[in-house]
Formats: sequence, structure tokens, C-alpha cells
Amino acid sequence: PTNNVGQGVKPTVNQWFRGDVAPFGGIEWAATDRLSFKAEYSSDAYPLEVSSGFITRNSPWNVGLDYRFKSGSQLSVYSKSGSEIGAMFSFGSNPRYAPSAGGIDVAPTPVKVRTPAEIKDLGWTEASVTSDVRPRLKAALERESLVYEGLDLSAHAATLRLRNATYNSEPQALGRAARAMSRILPGSVESFTIVPVSKGMELAAITFQRSDLEQLEHAPASELLKRTQIADGRGKAPAAESGLYPKLDWNFGPFMTLSVFDPDNPVRVDLGVRLSGTYKITPNWELSGSIAKKAAGNLDSVTRSTPTTLPRVRTDYASYSRQGDPSLESLTLSHFGRPGQDLYSRVTVGYLEKMYAGVSGELLWKPVDSRLALGAELNYVQQRDFDQMLGLRSYDVMTGHVSAYYSFGNGFHGQVDAGRYLAGDYGATFALDREFANGWRVGAYATLTDVPFDDFGEGSFDKGLRVSIPLDWMLGKATRKVNTVTIQSLTRDGGARVNVNNRLYGRVRDYHRPDLTNEWGRVWR
Repeated sequence: PTNNVGQGVKPTVNQWFRGDVAPFGGIEWAATDRLSFKAEYSSDAYPLEVSSGFITRNSPWNVGLDYRFKSGSQLSVYSKSGSEIGAMFSFGSNPRYAPSAGGIDVAPTPVKVRTPAEIKDLGWTEASVTSDVRPRLKAALERESLVYEGLDLSAHAATLRLRNATYNSEPQALGRAARAMSRILPGSVESFTIVPVSKGMELAAITFQRSDLEQLEHAPASELLKRTQIADGRGKAPAAESGLYPKLDWNFGPFMTLSVFDPDNPVRVDLGVRLSGTYKITPNWELSGSIAKKAAGNLDSVTRSTPTTLPRVRTDYASYSRQGDPSLESLTLSHFGRPGQDLYSRVTVGYLEKMYAGVSGELLWKPVDSRLALGAELNYVQQRDFDQMLGLRSYDVMTGHVSAYYSFGNGFHGQVDAGRYLAGDYGATFALDREFANGWRVGAYATLTDVPFDDFGEGSFDKGLRVSIPLDWMLGKATRKVNTVTIQSLTRDGGARVNVNNRLYGRVRDYHRPDLTNEWGRVWR
């Protein structure tokens, strides 16, 4: 009889170990340390697959050989079911070890140790001397691939406004900036406060004592951490100097959109090119967008029927792929701010993503020393036309969530989002991620709402896995770019959220104590 698996997820215990016995087995012979031969027998005739034309089966035997190279890569050749011959080349890598050990970045400049006379000299406070410090520090930070935005300077203290567009490890950026300050600033300046900013938001205020930098440059990084002060950066950054804004950043490159677990075609993909850009009007205001042109792919060929009692908030994705070529993926105006102590804000309006336009607002509470953060987001969106240009469809909805984030330590991060989703359903999303010291991130999530499993469809509820690979690990060269792949079951309408760029938590926590402590070992890199 035909097995009934329902919508999936629920174990079909009543069907386990039932039916006729069907023997199968295999054997492998290692002829050498690198060469091996395999043979396997299966009595499964695959009647459904054969009758549907998916496969041809002329034999119950499968055979193959594997050859492993010194590099760890492997070449495999096989014959399957007497009707198919194939070859495969595979290679593996241990995420614990970067392909380029130690990296290929230029070494940072060493800390300059002051003489007693330089420490006591206050003659530099004259305007003719201080006017030379800022351009020299700006040039020194540029050599470290860091962006100088402003400096407050007094006889014994300096505060630097810094933007890090290069280093995925934030302590590495802080360490290089502090070393540059030690070589440029007058000797009497003992206290260095660095205020990293992102989207114009002051994320923290990290204070080093210059004498600690001089004494501990070759000591374990943990010794410097003990003497470093980390505080909320709100109101502590110098104003951005004139001439820095407005500024245009743009990028042109390939893209890949992946879909898996469609029973008609387990892997679907679109490939193409994307032009994206951000026009930074002021430190806190920016206009951004992207356009894409598909070169090849099969996401537009999905024909699988997806009956649903819910509004079709995501299951029309094939129509967007089919008609949106080329497409205006997004076009938004955003503002980022610090409305209060420990508070961060974002407001975004425009074409938020490929399927929805509208307005999105977010508020995040995150103390600089806390493992806990709380957030709230409210969105009013309207569905876009399938061609992904400027037109809109009739469906609109108000969605919103309250969120709790917690850093458990040892790289584990948990998140719970509870609220209303795009189809009007209510529920919560639970996520757990593990972030490793080298920047790799692996996690899983699941969303449960008031949509019954039968109404949701195959899979019963939304869930998935995600892997983020930092490009600096692959290239050996500093970059903040990260490639994230999300593997989820078939796209359904229940538990769907708006995809908004630049949500706050991931951007804010980077310079707070829990995350800085985890990566502090790179402060001297």
C-alpha cells in the first residue's frame, strides 16, 4: 500500500517495520590508501519513480570507485542501476583551519613608546600644531583600511570617531586604530577613546590607556582587556567632519538564489548579476537600492500546486522570478539613530524587498555590558507587482514583533520573535546560532503560529538551517563581507516575515562587551 506521510514532521510510527522484507547491502574494498572500489545491491525496484519517468532501472546493482588525492579532494566514478554513468569531483575543508594560515594582511604598525620628555611636553596645544594632527591621523588610518570621521583632542585625552568597513573582527580594527593613534598624537595624550560608528550610530566607547598599550603590546591580549573600559557610546563621538558626506558606495557582481526540497526538483537556483548602491546623505540618513538581471536558472519553472487557505504572501515566488527579469529588488530611504541611553532605532521606507513595499520601524534596547537585548519592530507593507518594478498589488497588512536576544556564551546566541506575520497569523520564531572564533556561524530556526499544520501545507510549519561563512576566512584578507546560505523546507505562507535590510541587533552587538571579549585575541593582529 502507498505510505501516507501527511504534511511531514510527525513521525509515522505506525508504518515503521511494515511490509515485505527487501534485502539490500554493499561492500567496499580499499585497494590502496587512496583507491577504493564499491558495489551495492538493492532489491527496491522504485516502481513509482520508474513509472513517473524520473529514473530508468535496468539492474539492481550499483558500482563505483573513489580516488583520493593528497590535497584531500576526491574523484568518484560510478554506474547506477545499469542505466546511468556519472563522475563527481569533491573537496573538503575543515572550518577550524583557514585556507591561508595567518592571513595575508599587511602587519599593523607597532606602538610608539614615548620618552619622558614627550609625556611632559604640552607645547603642542598651540593651534599651529593641532591643525596638523588630524590629516596625519586620517592618512595613518587609511593605511590600515579604516575610516577617520572626527577627533576631539585635549592635553591628556583624545576621542576618535571611527568607521570600520574592513575588519570582520572588531578588536582587530580597534587595535590597529589605537596603534596609529600612538604614532600620531602628541606624547602628553594618555587616554585614547575610540567610538566606532555604524550608520551614524555610536555603538560603544572603548578607552585605552596609552601606557597600557606601550607596556602590553607583546603580552597576552587578555591583559589589555582587563585594563580597557567599554561604555555606551551615545553622545561621546565627535561630530563627523565636513566633506565626508554625502558619499556613494556601490557594488556590481554575481548573485545566486537557491531553493531546495521541492519534490519535483530538489534543487532550484537562479544565477545572475546585481548592481547595488548606497548613497549616504548624512551619517544617519541613507538611500539604498539594488537591481538584478537573471542570466540562467529554473526558479521560474515551478509548477507544483500549492493549495492554501492563507493569503499568498510567499507562494507566488515563482511568478516573481518569472516576471521580474530584470527587477528592482529594493529601493529604500533609511534613518538610524540613538534616541536614548542603551537605545537604537531604525526607520526604513520604500521598496523593502522583492515582494513588499512599505514602511518599517524598529527600536532596540541593548546595554553595552549586557548579554540580553530586547527589540520591537512594526511594519506596514503592501505586496508588489510580479515584475518587481514600481507597481503594487491590492494585498496589504500590518505586521510586527517583539524580540528577545541572548548571548549564552561560548558563541551561542538565542533569539525569540513573537508577533504577527505576513499572512495575518500570530506566533513565534525560535532560533539558536553558534558563532565560532573564526567567524563561521551555524544555526537553526523554527516558526510556530496559529495556522493549523494542514492549512500550512507540506512541512507543517516553517523551519530551516543557516550557515554563514566569512569571506576573510576564505580569502585570508580582511573584509566584512559574509556569505550566508539558508536551507529551508518548501516556501509556504504561514510564519512568513518581511525581509528588511539592516536590522539592528546584529549590527549593534559587534562592539559590545560580550562579543568583543569573544574575539579580543585579535586586538594585536
